[in-house]
Amino acid sequence: MLYYLIKFLAVTAIRTFFNKISAEHDDTIPRGEPVIFTSNHPNTMMDPIIIEYTCRRKLYFFAKSTLFNNPISGWFLKQMQLVPVFRKEDDPTLMHRNEETFTKGYEILKRRKSFLIFPEGISTGDRILSEVKTGAARIGFGAEVDHNWNLGVKIIPVGLNYSKAIKFRSDVSARFGKPIILSEFRSLYEQDNMEAVYQVTKQIETALSKLTINLKDLETQEIVEALETIYKQELAVDLGLEIKDKADDFSVTKGLINAVEWYFEHDPDRVETFKEMLSKYLRFLGRLHIKDEFLDPSTGSSSFWERFKALSYLIILFPVYLYGLINNVIPYKFPRWYASHFVKYKAEIAPWKMIIGFAVFLVYYPIEIFIFAFFTGNVFWTILYILSLIPSGNFVLKYLQRVRDYRQHLRFLSIFYRKRTLIYELIKQRQEIIDFLNTCKIEYMDAVNLSPPRQL
Repeated sequence: MLYYLIKFLAVTAIRTFFNKISAEHDDTIPRGEPVIFTSNHPNTMMDPIIIEYTCRRKLYFFAKSTLFNNPISGWFLKQMQLVPVFRKEDDPTLMHRNEETFTKGYEILKRRKSFLIFPEGISTGDRILSEVKTGAARIGFGAEVDHNWNLGVKIIPVGLNYSKAIKFRSDVSARFGKPIILSEFRSLYEQDNMEAVYQVTKQIETALSKLTINLKDLETQEIVEALETIYKQELAVDLGLEIKDKADDFSVTKGLINAVEWYFEHDPDRVETFKEMLSKYLRFLGRLHIKDEFLDPSTGSSSFWERFKALSYLIILFPVYLYGLINNVIPYKFPRWYASHFVKYKAEIAPWKMIIGFAVFLVYYPIEIFIFAFFTGNVFWTILYILSLIPSGNFVLKYLQRVRDYRQHLRFLSIFYRKRTLIYELIKQRQEIIDFLNTCKIEYMDAVNLSPPRQL
């Protein structure tokens, strides 16, 4: 009972926190068969909730043993089907207790259930895939051996990709990979069990690399993020792809990563040249306090009529914004304040924002509803008020984004009319970067024999 209550609250929380949660290739997930899900781990507490929600199977979760140190939280986590994993870096003297963990894994698979394990064993919040550990393969093989290879255990890699991992109302997708069938490794395992474990672990690592937007290091991440801002839309158009399509967006980003990593290895001087050009351009943008998107030709320029409509939207709907702001300002602002002051690690920002936000909403909304009902004394109006709370809060976010866009646009126009030469210089710098990147793109595609656009 407790499990289903917490699951309902958790799913409600993530559906509120994220704008869109999508699943790809979830048709590969078998029903009623023993499955080990292995996933990258960019967002601590968010990740298991999202995977269970998208795979539509009841899961057990393997988590680091330090979470169970407190007797109360330890009992609670076990009720939520979490199984402790004892890591060497936490306490090397407790490693022998992983025998209990493995036994629990065997029992879950024997009952044809499923569990989730994060084989990296760490969550950093960066788009970097750490070394995959052997635990999933060892548990799967152990269960098969205990049952004479009759279980049919499958390992399904899952790639979690967040559009903006720590931002409220961002998007997240879970990409499910092709199942790895352990019985196919039986002969190898019986000859050399360590080699079989190694081969399966490498398959998991390769699959996660293909299913996720991952990079080798933080330097590569910074360059790729800059390319996503400046060049991604133009590249997608050039390749006949649509950024709004999740699969196309994933393909373009993976292509950018592959190209950047290739240049790091084969032509690092080009990388340094790009970094210098980029740094100069970004400093210029920062000095003028404008965004790159206003210089992007693909976005088009706003006509007088479009600017008039934007201003009219802001004026006419200001009362709706004010209503939503009054009713939601504390639940929306407090989690951000809490995360900025008390959360140290990047991978924990979004989970804590979600947890604190959900807790504040559960307290704040009933108080508001009680006050409204007390002063109106009308059931019908109180019901309408309740139904308006969340939509009005979401509208506030959209309205504020419109305000920011409109202010940026006005600032851009103001600079353009007062200091036109600065804008022309900025446009020139941007075009030089685009030309440089187009040249690099052609050279890269020739070097790796890529011609069809979708293979980038």
